[in-house]
Amino acid sequence: MKTKLSFFLFSMFVLSTVTAQENSDVYNYFNSKIDEAVSAAAVVDGEEVEDANPVYAKLFASPVLYESVVDGAFAGKDEAAKSDLKAMDEERGAVVDNMLIGLYRTAPSMVQMTEAELRSEKMVPAHDVKASAPSLSFAKLEMPTDVVGGMKTTVKKNNYWKFSGRTSLTFTQNFISENWYQGGESNYAMLATIDLDMNYDDKDRITWTNHFDLDLGFATSQADTLHSFRTNTDKLRLESTFGYKIVKNLDLAAKLKVESQMLPNYPVNTQDFISNCLAPLDANASIGFNFKPNLGNFKLEVFLAPLSAYNFRYVHYERLASSLGVNENNGFDMGQGRARHDYGTQLVVTVPTYKLTSFLDVYSRLEYYTNYHRAFFQWETKFNVALSKYFTASLMLNARFDDSVSMHDQWKYWQLKELFTLGVAYAW
Repeated sequence: MKTKLSFFLFSMFVLSTVTAQENSDVYNYFNSKIDEAVSAAAVVDGEEVEDANPVYAKLFASPVLYESVVDGAFAGKDEAAKSDLKAMDEERGAVVDNMLIGLYRTAPSMVQMTEAELRSEKMVPAHDVKASAPSLSFAKLEMPTDVVGGMKTTVKKNNYWKFSGRTSLTFTQNFISENWYQGGESNYAMLATIDLDMNYDDKDRITWTNHFDLDLGFATSQADTLHSFRTNTDKLRLESTFGYKIVKNLDLAAKLKVESQMLPNYPVNTQDFISNCLAPLDANASIGFNFKPNLGNFKLEVFLAPLSAYNFRYVHYERLASSLGVNENNGFDMGQGRARHDYGTQLVVTVPTYKLTSFLDVYSRLEYYTNYHRAFFQWETKFNVALSKYFTASLMLNARFDDSVSMHDQWKYWQLKELFTLGVAYAW
């Protein structure tokens, strides 16, 4: 570096001696032009305000040995003197280059780094810089708080959270006269649904998915003289899965699910409900593996907890305990009700909301649990058809098997539910 710099300074000395007389008029021209440029940039309060020009950066930064300036000097190019002044920025750049040549030639000790060192970010420590900034009485200079190293910077934090949701409200009305040839009865029905997702993904190891869904529906029945409305759909569920990636597409995961209902459900013409809030309350906690295969836009999650799933059921009303699968053989008293718990194997297969077409999407979830004495299986699927931006039609199918409850004469341990709705919906 020292040898290269010494050779350059010696060359500059020879060059300046030969061209001293020729450059005297040029420097007068340069001085007048730089004065005009600085004066023009000083107009701050007037209408013709000029933005900061980057060509002045070389003058106010720490002295640097620029290769382009040196190459121009060796080539004998004098752009400021020979140009036709077609562009003001070219003229100013030439003036700045010649001022730097004067610095290199008259005060080489002030040069603190080369251009290559500048590009490699080998900056001079602040305590080594002795030169102070020039005092400009005609300009008001304020250093922005977000300027680092002479460059304006903006710090933007990564947002790993993603929020989404969907809500819908549907109505059904049916009128049948008393003399209708097929018979039947008039009725009204309403269904409200809310689906919320709050998911975290750091794009590296950690994922945390949270899904909350609420379904609440009512229907009237002329055969029921004791109740104006009866619930025909009532579900309140929260499911959370925390995953840590161990290999590609495979996470070590912990899953928690809590599920119950909000309102009592009455049979026709009776005041004795057969289910209610906290009757039952199901909770399941498990640790296993969550497999998420790469299938393009189609998302699929397969969670398996072999022998590491804890299942808990609580029935707040003791008279309902036996019919809801908590009996003397497997249950125990807990507060005002009864509860049971056991360990087993759990399998959960989830298809998050997936667009089959531009107007049709589907959500599906399959769950299986067994403690090798009893088994529980549930499969629910929901199709949404977007008729317009806010109008939608939905078809919900739910199949369930639970051999811990009382057996039905016709359906045995199987339970089936289907619901078709038409109404308004909004997603975000």
